Amino acid sequence: MINFRKISLFLGLILITNCGYTPLIDSKNNNFFLSNLTLEGDRQINNYITNGLKKFQEKRENAKKYNVEIISEYIKNISNKDDKGNPKNYTIKTVISVKLTSEEGNVIERAFERSTTLSAKDKKIEEKELENKYKKDLSNLLSQDIIFLLRNQ
Repeated sequence: MINFRKISLFLGLILITNCGYTPLIDSKNNNFFLSNLTLEGDRQINNYITNGLKKFQEKRENAKKYNVEIISEYIKNISNKDDKGNPKNYTIKTVISVKLTSEEGNVIERAFERSTTLSAKDKKIEEKELENKYKKDLSNLLSQDIIFLLRNQ
């Protein structure tokens, strides 16, 4: 029985390490780079998006050059309330408007939106920390949306 487990573990490791996995967002194999990145709107969201796009700002030869303008907006609404009128859940929405301008002068405009729900907490500091975490996660998803848009041009 012990030999069977060892053999199974060994074969499992070989299959996992040799499966050919490559990340979808790999900055080395892209045919574009961002020459100018302009951001407006919510500063915290813009910082997260900038960090997500930073590795694509390196100049590459034989790659398309894009100027990117991003306008971000953060919206937090009360979804429902309890019997006393206190907020029970919030809807958090992050919206960005992206304008891509290529070297040739082609302009592409897209809007992206990501949202999630946040439960109200008794301790507001915990709620604020969770809200910041969700804000970061949504911003990272939006930066991936921008990268996929650029890869498919």
